[in-house]
This record gives sequence, C-alpha cells and structure tokens, in this order.
Amino acid sequence: MRKKVLILIIYFFVYSCSTDEEITKNYSSYDDIKLYNEGMKHLKKQDFSEAIDSFTELEIQYPYSPWASRGQLLIGFAHYTANEYDEAILNLSKFVELNPNHNLIPYAIYLKAYSYFERIPDINLDQKFSIRAYEEFSELINRYPKSKYAKKSYKHIKKLKNHLAAKEIKVGKFYQSKGDYLAAVKRYKIVLKDYRQSAQIPESIFRLIESYVSLGLVKQSYYLYKILEFNFPKSKWTNEGIKIVNKYKINRNLTKYKKRQLDLEKLKSSDFDLL
Repeated sequence: MRKKVLILIIYFFVYSCSTDEEITKNYSSYDDIKLYNEGMKHLKKQDFSEAIDSFTELEIQYPYSPWASRGQLLIGFAHYTANEYDEAILNLSKFVELNPNHNLIPYAIYLKAYSYFERIPDINLDQKFSIRAYEEFSELINRYPKSKYAKKSYKHIKKLKNHLAAKEIKVGKFYQSKGDYLAAVKRYKIVLKDYRQSAQIPESIFRLIESYVSLGLVKQSYYLYKILEFNFPKSKWTNEGIKIVNKYKINRNLTKYKKRQLDLEKLKSSDFDLL
C-alpha cells in the first residue's frame, strides 16, 4: 500500500504541481527551486533522510516560498514512507496548521490518518491508534466530503468501525463473564450508538439480551430481540436470541412493536438510552 501511495505522491508533485520545464526555467534565479529539486531528487531515490534535510533547509531559508509549503508536506511524506509515523504526524499537523487554505490539505489529513491506521493493534491491546485514525478520517470526510481522499477514507472508516466494535464486545464479554452486567451493557450500547454500521451489531444486541435477562429486565430483553429479528432475520445471533426468548418465556403478553420502533436505520442513538 505504501508503494502505491509513494507512486501517487511523486506523480502528483512532479506532474501536477509543476512541470520539469517550469522548474528548470527558474532554476538559475530561484534558490528555493534548487532546494526543492534537490529534495525531490532524493525522494525519488528513496533517500528519505537527505530529502528531509533538503526540504527542511528550504523551509528555513525561504519560509514564505510556495515551494517551502510543498516541502513541509513532503517532509511528512518522507517520514511516513520511512515508517517514522510519529514524525510524519508531527510534520503533517504542522503543514495543516500553517497552510489552512492549501489545496493539498485533504491529502495531508489522509496521510496523517494513515500514519495511525498503519499501526492498528490487535483488539486485545489498547486502541489509541485506531481511535485517532478514526477521528482523522472522519475529520477529512466532514471537512472535504467531495475530495477523492474522503472517498478513500470511507473504506478505512468501515474497517475501523468493525475493529473498535469488536474491542467493545470483547471488553463487554469480560464484564459479563464476571457478573458485572451493567458494565457489560454499557460496552454493548457503545457498539449500537457509535458503530451502527459495523458487522458486530447483531452480536452486540444478542449480548445485551443475555445481560438484560440476567438483570431481570424482561421487557427490554424482548424489545431487543424484536430489533434483532427485524434487522437480521438470518443471523446466527437471531437464532441464539430466540433460544433465550423461548427458554425464559419472555415473549408472553408483551407489546407488539411497530416497524419504526424496530428499524435500526430509523432508531436514534438516544433511543438506546431508554433500554
């Protein structure tokens, strides 16, 4: 994936930002252009340390040059490609802060988000990088919804939602196994409220049913089962849910719910606070 990004960025800067003819034309009279060319030469050769030095010198000597702002972004890119993710994030954040109206801001945010995304850990570990990646991709989508990088971000957001939801379920199941059902319920509700489109939704509803039954909350258990049945009729978790309903006979003389009360697409996050 990094190689594809590398090809993309080099193509963009070499062929879109300027032409070789334009740079050569100004080479003799603009030292900032010379420094930029030196940085690009090293970047193409994947001499990332040398590239960073050239672009840093460009920024120091010519802080107001348009090539200096491009150099700032390329410093971040060089660090990213060298797997120096923290340094990449630092420099990309600097670029975004100092150049709020630059046309490459969407790419900078995308690369910053990807610097977190590259380090997503197993769900057994702390998820700080997953959360930050989710936040950065979400910011990009919110600020630049029509950007091509926003479109790329959606698939990463989907993966992150599944990953973070799986983490919440794992923690919820731990609490549930210890008999701390209220703590478990809190975790399962996070999945329903924050990661509605994740693949873990059916299991989160089923685990809520289990927890509510253990707490003696029969009405809430049945309502959740009806939500599960309506939205995921063929899920294995629906089959598991009906076993609980039948075992505890919790569907007797209870409310019949309308479609709008069951459809997850129409339910608001706040609706689950009442359960």
